[in-house]
Amino acid sequence: MKEGRGRGPDEGNQGKGPEKDRRGRPGHLGLKVEVRPVKKPAVIEPDRFQVQALEAACRGENVLVVAPTGAGKTWVAEQLAARVLDRGEGLMFASPIKALSNQKYREFARLFGEDNVGLITGDVSINSGAPVIILTTEILRNKCMSKTEDLGLVRWIVLDEFHLMDSDRGAAWEDTIIFAPLHVVIVCLSATVPNYREIAGWIQEVRQRPVSMVVEKSRPVPLSWRWFVGNQALAEKEARQALGKLKQRREDRPWSYGRYTYREPYHYQG
Repeated sequence: MKEGRGRGPDEGNQGKGPEKDRRGRPGHLGLKVEVRPVKKPAVIEPDRFQVQALEAACRGENVLVVAPTGAGKTWVAEQLAARVLDRGEGLMFASPIKALSNQKYREFARLFGEDNVGLITGDVSINSGAPVIILTTEILRNKCMSKTEDLGLVRWIVLDEFHLMDSDRGAAWEDTIIFAPLHVVIVCLSATVPNYREIAGWIQEVRQRPVSMVVEKSRPVPLSWRWFVGNQALAEKEARQALGKLKQRREDRPWSYGRYTYREPYHYQG
């Protein structure tokens, strides 16, 4: 590529005034532009627990991953999705709410292309025959119980937010593990499962295959607490001060009942 010399603002344009762009603004032909090479993105090395979970799932073992929020549990599902696309198999990723399913669908579609990823929720069905399907947990439960033919080519089922099994909706997670075809490998992802050994033992008994427990305790994304007072996110000390002022302000105001306002009576000191 040849490197040219930048012209001055009026060079080759004497008598015409400074050049302007299409909108009539003064041009910038005389400015020198520094061109910097674009840096290639650095290769991110997976953490130990991510590699362990991926290797266990590829060996055909059910996997229970317990790692803090932001540690990269979804990376395991992304790697499994890449493998099913290469092998002509299928993967189903179940999340508990529609908003999270929509988010995961956009992420996976951006990684693997919209033709390879589908979405099934209570509101919408997009490309339901794709090899990688994002769906809500209840819909996956229904497929495992009544439409097992839809899981014929599915190699892995990923259950996100698995700790919600200990909730009023926990039956959806339990039924999925119990009724999913035995050729399917279950991968459970969660941030908070205190009794993970007990749950892993139950999964192994139900699924009739080994369960690999992968536990990561280090938190890559630190947590910081904030209190919302009005439209501000404050630290604890600042929040307590703001709440004290707000409480005092409300105590100084008269209270109202309907259209009647009560005020403290005035006592005349005569």
